[in-house]
Amino acid sequence: MKKVYSLYFSPTGGCRRIANLLAAQLADSLSLPLEEIDITLPEGRVECYRFSEDSLVVLACPTYAGRVPNKLLPELEEKILGSGRTPIVIASVYGGRCNEDAMRELALLADRNGFIPIAAVSCLSRHSMSDIMAAGRPDSRDLDELRTFARKTAEKMRLASPAPLEFDRETPLAPYYRPRKEDGSPANFLKAKPLTNPEKCDRCGICAGVCPLGSISREDPSLVTGVCIKCHACVRSCPTHAKYFDNEELLSHVRSLEKLCTTRLENQYLL
Repeated sequence: MKKVYSLYFSPTGGCRRIANLLAAQLADSLSLPLEEIDITLPEGRVECYRFSEDSLVVLACPTYAGRVPNKLLPELEEKILGSGRTPIVIASVYGGRCNEDAMRELALLADRNGFIPIAAVSCLSRHSMSDIMAAGRPDSRDLDELRTFARKTAEKMRLASPAPLEFDRETPLAPYYRPRKEDGSPANFLKAKPLTNPEKCDRCGICAGVCPLGSISREDPSLVTGVCIKCHACVRSCPTHAKYFDNEELLSHVRSLEKLCTTRLENQYLL
């Protein structure tokens, strides 16, 4: 190994924190340099990233509806490529509902794209739409577990022939989770977009700068001119709290999750 890479898509910062923690611990344990690659913004997904077999990649991605975000998936398939023998550590991050098939989907994608998955983790981070779900995660206990996991992964990498991760390659992936409202009926908020309170907005443009699809106008931040994936990056980053969603289907869905997802969930580690 010559270098460790921290590669992540992280609209609200959870995946960035987890990817960087894992990669930093791996780099420290293996005495290797570390490079950070942020593919959250459109400009970070312009070029194709090719990793040699002497690279160790940590890939972190959020879970949307139990799967890899469907708007991101084609770009991951096209632009994140291994040599056929590039080791990779998968980090699938979710906000407390259910990780479902997201971790396996990332592993399958990596396998198809020339990587050898050697370890994987499904871990908690605060839900992007809620201040209640997975609040405070990853906490100190999570961080200690993640460091231990990274050290054990480094021990595995020191072996002459580290064994590839064993996972289900045959079962078809589960469909995306269908959101529900508080009454249990389907919630449809595909067309929901963030609104702007003109009394609070100072037109600083931060929201436009953090949108992972470049869908917010820089000239007029109240305009959402493209697709919204409901990542809440604009809401979370607005220093004046001017950005918000008022779509009742989305809000009802969030309230239903907050009522159901109250138990502390544990991270899942695969080596």
